[in-house]
Amino acid sequence: MVLNKDMRLDDLEKQQRELVGIYGKIVFVIGVVFGIYQLFILTIYPIDPWVFRAIHFAGAGVIAFLTYSAFKGSTTARPTITDFVLAVLLLSSSVYVAFTYTEMLDRVGVAPTRWDLFFGAVALLGLLEITRRTTGWALPVLGVVFLGYAYWGNMFPGDLWHKGYSWDRIISYMFSMDGIYNIPLGVSANYVFIFILFGSFLEVSGCGKFFIDLAYSIAGRFRGGPAKVSVISSAMMGSVSGSAVANVASTGAFTIPLMKRVGYKPAFAGAVEAVASTGGQILPPVMGAGAFIMADITGISYSTIIIAAIIPALLYFLAVIFMVDFEAGKLGLVGLPKSELPNAKNILKERGVLLIPLLVMLFSLLVLKNSPVRAAILSIGSLIVLSWFTKNKIMFSQFFTSVSNAMKSMASIAATTACAGIIIGVFSLTGLGAKIAAFIIALSGGNLVIALVLVMLLCLLLGMGLPTVAAYALAASTVAPALVDMGVPLLAAHLFIFYYACISTITPPVCLSAFAGAAIAGAPPMRVGWLAMKLGITSFIIPFMFMMDKTLLLQGEPVNILIDVFTALIGIIALSAGAEGFLVRKINWVSRTLFLVSAILLMAPKIWLSVPGLILFLTLCYFNSINLTKGVCSQVKAVENSN
Repeated sequence: MVLNKDMRLDDLEKQQRELVGIYGKIVFVIGVVFGIYQLFILTIYPIDPWVFRAIHFAGAGVIAFLTYSAFKGSTTARPTITDFVLAVLLLSSSVYVAFTYTEMLDRVGVAPTRWDLFFGAVALLGLLEITRRTTGWALPVLGVVFLGYAYWGNMFPGDLWHKGYSWDRIISYMFSMDGIYNIPLGVSANYVFIFILFGSFLEVSGCGKFFIDLAYSIAGRFRGGPAKVSVISSAMMGSVSGSAVANVASTGAFTIPLMKRVGYKPAFAGAVEAVASTGGQILPPVMGAGAFIMADITGISYSTIIIAAIIPALLYFLAVIFMVDFEAGKLGLVGLPKSELPNAKNILKERGVLLIPLLVMLFSLLVLKNSPVRAAILSIGSLIVLSWFTKNKIMFSQFFTSVSNAMKSMASIAATTACAGIIIGVFSLTGLGAKIAAFIIALSGGNLVIALVLVMLLCLLLGMGLPTVAAYALAASTVAPALVDMGVPLLAAHLFIFYYACISTITPPVCLSAFAGAAIAGAPPMRVGWLAMKLGITSFIIPFMFMMDKTLLLQGEPVNILIDVFTALIGIIALSAGAEGFLVRKINWVSRTLFLVSAILLMAPKIWLSVPGLILFLTLCYFNSINLTKGVCSQVKAVENSN
């Protein structure tokens, strides 16, 4: 993929229509109707999960057909008659489920009727098409390949006419909660929508600008301030949005130009935004959609998952902050003048109440032990009330706009999760998942390290062509059982897979987050990709760290946890120094290599490795005459001079 600075970000994915007039109003109303319906079901009147998922899929699918063109073209093009026909057919398949699901329960995969097969085929073909429109060719093609495997995959050698399962059985099985309406789509309907809605309310309340302004007031005056602002603001917004590319496009429009203005090279600025936005997906409390899917697949509570993910996420972002700081020191950059920065006291006084909904969510999840849905509802309610004390009050108009925008955002997510359900359904129907798990164990020879490397490569490969949610869901259903069979704790295995599915968006050669950053920065895409990979190098190490010892997942003795977190933090500094070639002053290549060695030893959660690593780190500091106190003072002085 080659991008230039004039290329639209829409070209990174399928082009989305910018509907106006009557068509814009139609989609707006559809979004409001389906969004209000989902809120009603989630909060007041629960219904059968199959029906709920089917209606959720229908709403997202109808919006997808109307807002995404079949082929790349004008973003202002209106929907065609074909789009409306496809939307009605997809809706009819979900209505059919709603009225006949009790009878279908006894017919799935056994004795489907003609209508079962007709509407099942409509749902399958419609799903493949909306997935192609919203995410590209990779995932639907993979879905077709797996459907083909279910039909031809059990052929005996030499017998080309021997078939696997019949198309009747495959279509019927996929048109059920074992296929399209599997766990991933259930997570989309139950959890992802409500948090996307929360993010939509944050947007209309001006919370996104509040995050950026607050980050600037805190970090803008330090050297490389805009880069640090990018890391902080993108982390906060990325955790809620769950889409790295979308987050780069939104926050990057503000942060990348400012990074370039203070002296960062365009490629580095784009890479910083890509890494920060990608990291939002692993940052509690929301973690995009992955944490919800993980909770449903593993049966581990959501609160347990986000607590375990705290330290790895903090290490990730600290590493990025250290690297951008050292890069700024290497380039001799200083912070922004105080006159150009917002005042933190004034920001908190005027809009500080917007932090309360996030605190409500954390309190509800971790203290009250509420479900994620209830926590999100309480956060949304508090945000609506508190917005009345700010300039951006959420009234009826803003409320309906937020609901409609949330449903529009669900188009690609629902398509992705439903298409992942096809592949998971084939695993279940054919037993392919167990075969892949057995193959990995056999290929690794029972060696856990080799197995982990194989799983890492598989996750990175899947993530390069698929959205994060789909990549994680597929890998979790295939290789997670293999790791568990080899003695890896269930939570650690799934977090390992999730991390690599996320960071695939900053892993060349296909790294969409980096490409999005390159488009805004006007830099060579692959250059941005390799820089993003360097900035996010910690994320390639952290999963192996918590696989070696569960202390980094906040499990174990408190003393051991503190020791391992402390040595990991020193290791992060050593890794950043080695990667950037700077600590308080530039260091030569020999010292850089030794800093990297000390980082690896320090980041290993084993005391017999950490101690030599710490000794090596301190020795390097001494022999390179690095006076940390002097360096900090010089930085403060530079800030004062710039102000």
